[in-house]
Amino acid sequence: MKRIIKRSDSLVVTKGLKYKKGQSENNRQLREILEEEQNYFCAYTECRLTAETARDVEHFNPTLKNQPNDHYGNWFAVSHRWNNAFKRDELWETIQDNILKPTNEDLEKRLWYDEVTGWYQHEKEDLAAHHLVQYLQLNHIELVNQRNNHIQLIKDLYEEAGLNNDFDYWLNNPTTKKGLIEYRRAMETVFGVILN
Repeated sequence: MKRIIKRSDSLVVTKGLKYKKGQSENNRQLREILEEEQNYFCAYTECRLTAETARDVEHFNPTLKNQPNDHYGNWFAVSHRWNNAFKRDELWETIQDNILKPTNEDLEKRLWYDEVTGWYQHEKEDLAAHHLVQYLQLNHIELVNQRNNHIQLIKDLYEEAGLNNDFDYWLNNPTTKKGLIEYRRAMETVFGVILN
């Protein structure tokens, strides 16, 4: 999982957009801005958000949804399927005071991808990072398998293409990037690159 950066000059902020229950056009516009800011990746799973992907405006803190104090820092573009089938809102009440947020500046230091297990790991004593992994089910077997399978696909394609060991050039090439980059944090770890 990569840190999500919330910008003070976001169109969400400058246009004064708010999530509004039952107002699909408004919420679509909000979601599209969030998607663009997230480079069209699900904030949680890091799968690519495409026209074929059902997508949501997600409220990280579910108790703020449809409340006057809900805000831009609480909204993320996410995969509808993951948001509805796997995210565990029932945990929120017990973990809300000690959870690493997707916007935390130190998220990528406190939570890392382990290419041996395919899991997101954290220091044993870092309860806030542990709660984030639990809450979003980042190590759910289905997601672990999807990440591992995608990384193996990239390795196989790279090998079949007979390319030199320049993963950085190949994976950041605009033609390659759009269709093949998913699970960015895992790919960065495995291939030793920085992906936008």
